[in-house]
Order: sequence, then C-alpha cells, then structure tokens
Amino acid sequence: MSDFLPVSKADLKKRGIDQLDIIMVSGDAYIDHPSFGPVIIARYLESHGFSVGIIAQPDWKKDDDFLKLGKPKLFFGVSAGNLDSMVANYTADKKVRRTDMYSPGNEAGQRPDRASIVYTNKLKALFPGTPVVLGGVEASLRRFAQYDYWDDKVRRSLLFDAKADYLVYGMGEKGILGIAEQLNDFWKPANELRGFQKNKETETFSLRFPIPNTAIITKDISGYKDALVLPSYEEVAADKKKYAEAFKLFYTEGRKKHPRVIIQPCQGRYLVVFPPENLTPKEFEALFELPFVRAPHPSYLKPIPAWDFVKFSTVSHRGCFGGCSFCAISQHQGKYIVSRSLGSIKQELKEKIISRPDFKGQILDVGGPTSNMYGMSCRKAEGCTRASCIYPVVCKDLEVSLKPALKLLREVRELPGVRNFFIGSGVRYDLALLDEEYMEELVKHHVGGQLSIAPEHICEEVLLMMGKPKAGKFLEFKDKFEKLSRKHGKQQFVVPYFISSHPGSTLHHALELALFLKQNRIRIEQVQNFTPTPMTVSTCMYYTGLDPFSGRPVHVPKGEERSFQRALLQPQLEKNYRLVVKALKQLHKEDLIKTLTK
Repeated sequence: MSDFLPVSKADLKKRGIDQLDIIMVSGDAYIDHPSFGPVIIARYLESHGFSVGIIAQPDWKKDDDFLKLGKPKLFFGVSAGNLDSMVANYTADKKVRRTDMYSPGNEAGQRPDRASIVYTNKLKALFPGTPVVLGGVEASLRRFAQYDYWDDKVRRSLLFDAKADYLVYGMGEKGILGIAEQLNDFWKPANELRGFQKNKETETFSLRFPIPNTAIITKDISGYKDALVLPSYEEVAADKKKYAEAFKLFYTEGRKKHPRVIIQPCQGRYLVVFPPENLTPKEFEALFELPFVRAPHPSYLKPIPAWDFVKFSTVSHRGCFGGCSFCAISQHQGKYIVSRSLGSIKQELKEKIISRPDFKGQILDVGGPTSNMYGMSCRKAEGCTRASCIYPVVCKDLEVSLKPALKLLREVRELPGVRNFFIGSGVRYDLALLDEEYMEELVKHHVGGQLSIAPEHICEEVLLMMGKPKAGKFLEFKDKFEKLSRKHGKQQFVVPYFISSHPGSTLHHALELALFLKQNRIRIEQVQNFTPTPMTVSTCMYYTGLDPFSGRPVHVPKGEERSFQRALLQPQLEKNYRLVVKALKQLHKEDLIKTLTK
C-alpha cells in the first residue's frame, strides 16, 4: 500500500529522512490524488528520486505549521491550491465566500488572500536563503503584470510581488524538475558537476536557463536575441491602451506551439518567461501510475467536498482549443490537446477506481477541460495564432473527429464492474453536433439525468465578445438532445449556464436573454455574474474597455448595472423583484414587469 507524503517530523522519522529535499506548501487540504496540482508535482518529483513533504493549509498567522518539516535541502514549492486564492475567497460581488470545497468541512477561511505572497513572505522570514518556487494556477495566471479585480488596479508579476526566486507556470512538471535537478547539482561533489559555477562558502548558485515553463527576474537580457518584449509594467499600469497591447502580444504568442521567450520590463529589472514544453502522451500517462494513496490524509476529521468530485473520476487529456474569452485554461494548460491512450485510462480505472471497496459501479467522469476534445489534434507542426480552433468556424487543420471520444465512451462503460458512466466535465455542444453517432451514445448512456452545457448568452454581439457559437447551435443541440431522450425513454434535461454582465453585454442584451429564457421555459437556478480573473481576454476588456485584438471600444457593465443584469436572468426570485422593476423602468419596458416576474 502507498504511503502519504510526509506531513510531520514523525513521518520523517518513520521514513528515516533527516532532511527533505523539497517541501510543498499548498492552500488546499491534502488529498493524495492526481487531480490536485501540488500533489501531482510532489509525486512527480518523488518519482525522480527527490524526497518531498507537504504542508497543507498552514496557519499563516503563526510560525508552527511552516516549521514542522524543517528546512528543505533544495527549495520550498508554494501554491495557493487548485484555485487562485482571491477566486477561492471572494464572490463576483467581492463578498467573502462562506464555503471552500478544498477544505475540511467545506469551511472557508483556511487560506489567506493572495496566498502565494503570504506563504512566500513567511518562508523567507523563517528560512532566509532557502529558495522559494511559485507554482499553481495563481502563479501561472499572474506571471505577467495583470489587472486585479479585487484591488481594481494593475499589479506586477506575482514573481515581483511575492519576492520568490522562481516561478513555474502551466503544466509545470518539466519546469519544476529542471529547477530541482539544477539545485541538486549544487550539492554534488565538484567532480560530478556539469560545468556549473558555485561558491559553497557564500552559498551562491546560478541556474542555467532556459528551463521550460519557468519565469525569472533578471537585470540583464542581452542574451535573449529573439525574444518578444512587452510594454513595461509602468506603461501598462498607466495606460489602458498599452495594457491591451501587451495582452494581445503575449496572448497571441502563447497560441503558438513553439512561442518565443517573452520579456516584460519592470522597475529597472526584467521578467523573463521561458516557453512551455508539454509532457508527451507517454509522460502524461506515467503520472497516473505514480503511487498516490487516492484518499484525503487521515488527519482530517471532516469530509472534503472536492474529494467526492474526483474519487470515481479520471483525466483523459489536457488542453483546450475552444478559446472562450472568459476562460484562462488555454493560458494555463495550453491550446493544444495532449491525450492519454485508451489503454492507460482503462488500466487506471480497473486498478485504481473499480477495484476500490467503496466503488458502487458509477464512473462520474472521464474528461478534461472539455470532455469531447479527447483525441483531437492540430495537423500543423508549428500550430497557429488563432485564439480558437472552432470559432467562428472549425479550422481546416484541426483533426476534429469524435471517434476517439466515442470509442472511449463505449469501452469504458463495458469495463467489468461499471454500471453507469457519466460525463461530468462538460461537453462542447457545437462539437457534439458534428457526429450523430456521438450524440446518440451520449444521450442514451452517459447523462445522469442532467447534462450541463454552456451557451453563456444568446445575443450575437455578446457571443462575439465571448468567442461562443451563435444561439442557434444551442437550440439545435437542445432540440436534438430532447428528441433523443424521448426516443430512448429517458427523462433527462439540458442545464444551460449563462453569464451576466460580460463585457459587450448591455442592459438591452440582458433583457433579450431574459425574454428568451421565458419564451423557452428555461428557469435557471444559478447565474454566473462575470468575474474578472487574471489573464483572460474578457478581463482585459473589462479593465480597458477595449477589444485587445481590434482596438474597438467595448461596453463594460459596472456598478448597479451588474446587479440589474444578474437579476433579469432570475426575475422569478423575490429578492430580485426590486432590481428587475428598476431595470425595466430604466429601459422604458415597464409593460414587461408582469411578464417576467409572474
């Protein structure tokens, strides 16, 4: 049976470890499972011969938790967890969240605001001279100067603000391993070194770059001859047009399969971001063979909600080429799909999930950012700079067949012990419509009563800003889904998600969407009021009021208008009545008050 990673001095003694090589600090509770970024990085490093411990959700108001594993030989790895800490801690209306699915008992308040900065400052004070490497979603999506919704200002790269030594972004296994291997070389005898310069008396050591998926701060950029240089932090903080220009430059560069080094000047120094390098499919598959315990650490006395979502699920691929403006997945995981083989997926399901004593026959998900992108790929060796491979039309160079996804559905549900296999990670409905056979299989076998899809809006002007298909595609999918459900005697429903207050959406657009929902008898339980999160196209539009690609002005709902737009999508709720009435009066549509609210 696998052991958990060390979390205490007693664990170190049990393993005979005097000093760990690396200590990971995470804003999430410790669940030893490949769905959690800091844990998969820890296990990956462990598989390459490093001893790794984990400090999960430390009490940042005290020193004790940060001291409990001692000083690592190589570095501390710091992550806010599976979410940006500000997204985890606050709602779209900047109200403190009451729950946190990554914490025991679903209890909020277990991680600080700006966790990467807080944890790093604590570690730097307690362990001066020990390197700190930032990673995870928070670091990845704040690697450049970025607009921060909660501060309502442009902040420097997180590497500057946290004063860490290195930053690893995106799918960072190769980046973190490169840093670990080079720092480890510092401690080797001189005759084992490979051309490094070091001074053990002063403990100074310079890593050799580039290391993929990393970012550093330097005073000298003379060695980077073909780099993309962005407008400086000072420029983008003072000029919204410069901010939009910088965003367009790094976003477009990041669409390529082989982007350049990207440099951003900041207060007399330079942020240097090195290109990413994805794992190969075989390397990706190997992650799921690592010795995860696949359980929450036994020290927790309360259940952790996130565990229920992943216990009977697995990942089929990384990446997303959808290019939705409000989503940062392509900025983190990348635009190009890396898929596991069907054999790898089935082996994991049989050996790690179906064999569990608490498995009752239900596979809750096998997917990725979008489940039906599994097995798809770009035919062009160099890729291209398109934001989306399927919007406004499917790219001719995209291998868009749904046959791999269809085969996955069929073979997984035929595994012995599987009674039901549901798709929980979402379906891109415009892709699903490309294959009648896929639609048939999906509806007949893989919907657990409800299927969540994300049309997001129905007005063409807003959908254009979102990078989403026209409303007709949603209606076509909904109609086909309902017909197939009736054909197979299934009582199941499409649950659509819509976003209110997205850049480009006016109050008139919100009313049009409200009337559409009423006409189609769609009553939505939840509305996502647009939240500007780091590194998305939509956030750039929110801050600058500009489309960064065309330079054209964009209407940005703010203040009371955000409340109006959200209320119009749920006019049946008593708490929204006053806002709905006020919004309709502002639109001179008082005659619609009864129509919408009854």
